[in-house]
Amino acid sequence: MRTAILRRMVAIVMLTLTGASVTVAQRAIVRGVVTDSTTGVRLPFANITVIGTDFGAAANELGFYLIPNLLPGEYQIAASVVGYTRITTTVLLREGEMRQLDFRLPQATIEAEEVLVTGRAQLERLETSTSVHILTPKDLKVTPVTAQADVLQSLRVLPGFVTTSDVSTRFYVRGGGGDQNLFLFDGIRVYSPFHALGIFSVFDPEMVDNVEVYTGAFPPNFGGRLSSVVQIRARDGRSDRLAGLASVNLLSAKAGLEGPLFGKLTWTANGRKSISTSTYQDITGQDVPADFYDATVKVSSQPGGSQKIDLSFLASGDNLASADPDEPDYTWKTIGFTVAGSGLMSENIFAFGQIYASSYSARRDPKQSLLVSGASTSVKEVGIRALATVYTAMESEYYFGFEFGFPELEYSFVNQFGIPLTLKSQTPEASVWTGYQGKSGPFQFDAGFRLELGALISGGSFSNEFQPRLSLSYLWLANWRLKAAYGRVTQRMLTIANEDEVVSVFEGWISVPEDLPPEQADHYVLGLSGALSENLSVNLEGYYKYYKSLVVYNRIKNEPGDPDYIRGTGQSYGGELTVRSKVLIVDLYATYALSWAVINNLGFEYYPRYDRRHHLNLLGVAHLFRGLDFTARWEYGSGFPFSETIGYYDALTLDHALPGPFEQETGTPNYQLGPKNAARLPAYHRLDLGMAYNFFPGGIDVTIGVDVLNVYDNENIFYVDRVTGQRVNMIAFYPSATLTVRF
Repeated sequence: MRTAILRRMVAIVMLTLTGASVTVAQRAIVRGVVTDSTTGVRLPFANITVIGTDFGAAANELGFYLIPNLLPGEYQIAASVVGYTRITTTVLLREGEMRQLDFRLPQATIEAEEVLVTGRAQLERLETSTSVHILTPKDLKVTPVTAQADVLQSLRVLPGFVTTSDVSTRFYVRGGGGDQNLFLFDGIRVYSPFHALGIFSVFDPEMVDNVEVYTGAFPPNFGGRLSSVVQIRARDGRSDRLAGLASVNLLSAKAGLEGPLFGKLTWTANGRKSISTSTYQDITGQDVPADFYDATVKVSSQPGGSQKIDLSFLASGDNLASADPDEPDYTWKTIGFTVAGSGLMSENIFAFGQIYASSYSARRDPKQSLLVSGASTSVKEVGIRALATVYTAMESEYYFGFEFGFPELEYSFVNQFGIPLTLKSQTPEASVWTGYQGKSGPFQFDAGFRLELGALISGGSFSNEFQPRLSLSYLWLANWRLKAAYGRVTQRMLTIANEDEVVSVFEGWISVPEDLPPEQADHYVLGLSGALSENLSVNLEGYYKYYKSLVVYNRIKNEPGDPDYIRGTGQSYGGELTVRSKVLIVDLYATYALSWAVINNLGFEYYPRYDRRHHLNLLGVAHLFRGLDFTARWEYGSGFPFSETIGYYDALTLDHALPGPFEQETGTPNYQLGPKNAARLPAYHRLDLGMAYNFFPGGIDVTIGVDVLNVYDNENIFYVDRVTGQRVNMIAFYPSATLTVRF
């Protein structure tokens, strides 16, 4: 039965694509790529318009565009990208002609509206989608930073993102767990994107071309995680000359080079290394002997036309070694590699394919510690991914793809009885997807599905493995759009960690136990977006996420044979408001989120520790004159839930019961907790300021950045040590500086 269903799906797709190709061939096609006229780097999300008509296209993330189904005749076609000068070209098209029309755009003299006025092509992508954010390198660098610029730190201003401390970039999205976020770097799955303690990520903003973030109802080409997708694309090296940079701050130093290699090859490489452990101590208020590095390399080739070949490499490592023999040591390491190619398969089919491999490993060495035991974890994966887009009529396209992955997970630990155990799993993954994007009058839609083929063949239920994805928008009152989206997602791997830990230093990856179904969530999103004026836009979204299946701890385990994990359920819901504005020389960005998250464990409901009711972010960037920017950010968050300590007692160990006078034993101090996460910490708020000045002494490009965190030194509580009763606060008043030199 399942085989017959799959055959019918494939037949329908192939017949549709064949018909589409025949229809398009009767008229002319204009296609090409958009690049920077100086560096030769492709420009994603460029806007292509046929002047005097309603025809046009948005370039994809690889800078490729295609306008099908044009009647013969003369046209003026323009290309534009924010920060670049618009270029217009006149073309004469003949019937059946396939015209290659590339655009090389020069950078604009004045970079106006660079932060908040989104390019039209990006807006077109957002018109049919809900819960998606597209960030450029400039967006990633405007937020005041903790010692050094960071990609994931910048995401904290987005609605729906919550971090439980300001010393960590680990985040939770719309009520989902920390292991429910999918991180992709040029298609490489990154299982631990954080440096030690999660203070910074392994992604250097200098190597990033753009970041796509999905917080709900993902497109069908994404799967395997319940809460969010963070897709990071590395930038290409420039093709005109050798260039480089050197940068130093209070925590780390980095250097990078880029330029032409030979022929049409370009390359870029960047490395970063920590230089001061005292900065960690200043940030966290504790002795953190951490040492880290990360490196990124990308080699690109553009043989001609729309063709492009990329090779990307990512490596990072951390070593947290304590001089105290009673404190454990930790090490982490990530390595990733991919080879990708893209181009036209036929006159109107653009294809992309890649082979990728990644390896993540972590180890905890207890040394002489009596509180923790040794543990290690690793995830090794090799996979292949391919997808294609079929351009049919104007503003209409089909897409389809597949992915095969072979993850190997291993987790070794010592149980409570002192017995070493190792959990291993090796389950091949296979998924296919297809969809259609189109427009009909005021309606725009993106409808498709994802099929977890490998799991279905292995005996999974069709309701779990067939995952519909739908996005719909309706143009209302010229400048406003009503949106709706739905998506079902599943997840088959998770991290082992104590959900009540304030800071999780070590987490082991395992597969969902065989006796449990995969984790599953249904996303429902409604939205309204529009412009109140030319310089004021608003986006309002409401969401509901139902977790049909979650892997939770068995809280009533009594016997050794009882399972450690059982099936739980949950739900999260809320509303998010985003406002963007420009007033004279100031860009303003504001977000507010009202949210709830609840987990059900065998009928017992509680708020997870990352449940935050109110969250407000205000960000302003003032461009005083060319090269000088001032940034201010204020954040407010209501308190996180926690379990109160309601009493203390002395537990008798009876170590000297037989023989011995144990009647005088005082016992070991212990504490009694109240209802789980029934109390709330005080509210959090903080003001950060930043300044960046770019100047050119002697023709050298120099940027000086100064940031001040927690300007009014608010004492935001992190946690209270239950044994000593000592209060531990988050970051206090903290200034930092960065010097960057480019050539």
